[in-house]
Amino acid sequence: MPAESLADRLDREIARSGPMPVAAFVEAALYDEDAGFYATGGRAGRRGDFLTAPEVGPLFGAVVARAIDAWWAAAGRPPSFVVEEWGAGPGTLARAVVAAAPEVLASGALRWVAVERAVAQRALHPEHPQLASVAPGNVTDPVDVILANELLDNLAFDIAERTSTGWRSVRIGARDASGRFTERLGEILDGVEALAVAAAVPVGGRIPVQTEARRWVERSAARAGRVVVLDYGADTVELAARGDGWLRTHHGHEGGSDWLADPGTCDITADVAFDQLPAPTDRRTQAAWLAVHGIDTLVDEGRRIWEASAAVGDLAALKARSRVREAEALTDPAGMGGFEVLEWIDSTGK
Repeated sequence: MPAESLADRLDREIARSGPMPVAAFVEAALYDEDAGFYATGGRAGRRGDFLTAPEVGPLFGAVVARAIDAWWAAAGRPPSFVVEEWGAGPGTLARAVVAAAPEVLASGALRWVAVERAVAQRALHPEHPQLASVAPGNVTDPVDVILANELLDNLAFDIAERTSTGWRSVRIGARDASGRFTERLGEILDGVEALAVAAAVPVGGRIPVQTEARRWVERSAARAGRVVVLDYGADTVELAARGDGWLRTHHGHEGGSDWLADPGTCDITADVAFDQLPAPTDRRTQAAWLAVHGIDTLVDEGRRIWEASAAVGDLAALKARSRVREAEALTDPAGMGGFEVLEWIDSTGK
C-alpha cells in the first residue's frame, strides 16, 4: 500500500478539524519531517532551488567575517564569542567565514553555531572544531550575535483579507476536483487595523500577517546582544499595494509554482513586513550595510591582485577577479542590494 502523501494527510486534517490557518499549511509544506520541501532536498545554491547571498560567492562571507571581527573588538575581544546563524541551510556562509580567516577565529574565541531545522541540510554542514551544527531546539546560551540571512521570509505566515465587514483570516480548505487546495475566509481578525493599512487597502486586498517572524525577533533579542537580519520585504502598506506579489514560490531556480497545488514540492516565502517586527536599532539596505563592513576594500584588494597576477591566471587571481562580479550582484539596488538589514542591539552595545 503506497504511503500517504502530505496532501492526503492535510486533506484528512481539514476534513476532521475544518479549514486550517495558512501558517499551519505553510509550516507543513516546508518543514514536515517526512515530506516537507526542506526534508526532501529543497535547498539554496546554484544546483538547488534558489540563490541567496552566500551562494553568490565567498565575498559575502568575507564581509560578514569583517563584521564579526568588528563586533568582537567592540565587545573588548572576549575569550569566547558565540555567533548563531539561523536558517544555515547547507552551511555555505559558515564555510565562507572560515575561509576568510577572521581574527576572532584565529584567536580561538569564535564559536559559530549553525542552526538549521532540516536534517538533510544539517548533514551538509562543514566540520570544524569551532563550528557546531544544531537543530533550533538545541541552542544554548550565552550568545553574542544572532545572524539570519533570508530566514524571516521562510517562516510560516498567515494571510488577512480586507472585507466589507473587517479584516478576515484566509484559511485553507479541502482540495477541489483538480487536487488543488482551496481558500476560505475565516474569523474576523483583531489587531490588523493597528497596522495602519486599512485606508490603503481596498476591499479584497490581502496582506501577510507575520506573527512567527515577530516572535522570532523578540526571542532572539532577549537572548543576544546583537541580532542581525538580512531579508527582502517592505512595510505592510507597500506590500498591500503589490496584490499577491509578496507571496513567492521557488523550485529549481524558477518561480511561479502554485503554492496550493502540491504541498512539499516548492519553497513558499513571503516578503517580510518589516513594520510588523519590533522596532530595530538600525535599518539600512544590504548594499549600505556591506559598504559599512568593507566590501569596497575587499573588492579593491581583489582588483589589485588580479591586475598583478592576470598574466599568470592562477586560482588566486581568478578568485580575486570574481569579487568584482560578486559585489555587483550583492549591491545591485534592483536585486540583493535592495534587501534590508535590520539590527537589534542591546544597551551594552555588544
